[in-house]
Amino acid sequence: MNRKTYISDDAIALAEYIPSEDAQDQYNCWQDEGTQSGYNYKRTESFEEYYSSGIKSRFIATIIRLSDQARVGAIFLSPEDTEPDLAIMIYKPFRGAGCGTRAFLLGTHYCFDVLGLEYVYAGCFAHNTLSRKMLQKCGFHPYPKGNQAEKHIITGEEIVQYDYVKYNPECLEFDLGTVIGVPSVDENGDVLSKALVGSYVIIPKSHVPNPI
Repeated sequence: MNRKTYISDDAIALAEYIPSEDAQDQYNCWQDEGTQSGYNYKRTESFEEYYSSGIKSRFIATIIRLSDQARVGAIFLSPEDTEPDLAIMIYKPFRGAGCGTRAFLLGTHYCFDVLGLEYVYAGCFAHNTLSRKMLQKCGFHPYPKGNQAEKHIITGEEIVQYDYVKYNPECLEFDLGTVIGVPSVDENGDVLSKALVGSYVIIPKSHVPNPI
């Protein structure tokens, strides 16, 4: 079945999600321990229940590897009535090949250039170092006020989901009389180093969701 392509680079494309072809891939991915650990969430419903419930998202796309048209994962944006939060899953056979970073960067561009969002959030747990590196490569910055403490679904230990944010560069303004500076901080809200105290993201006050 031909799919509409939303955005692509020279290696992958974010293409139309087709439930009859893609839902089983996603359901199988949710059964993987790596996915469950990455999301700290375990789906217990049957495939039929999963398929019939659908995915409530303002944007969802299947990640296609252009060299062989393989379906390597999915990317989705939170529903319309929530803050824009971008999430991704890469299917197990395709992990570690850079598809996630490429897809997340494309997804961010789509959110800004097509959907016209002023900012996008994303999150990952402290133990998920690969996802944290991916977010940093994609230009996301720590958003400490959005951090959430949870209990690990298996061990029951306290873990923290770190929140990140990226602003649409088209919304940036550089009139210092109408903007504020957001210092570079780590996941705990601490300034990374004295050398970085002067590193600021300049954004309009009206676009800042209380960043720190």
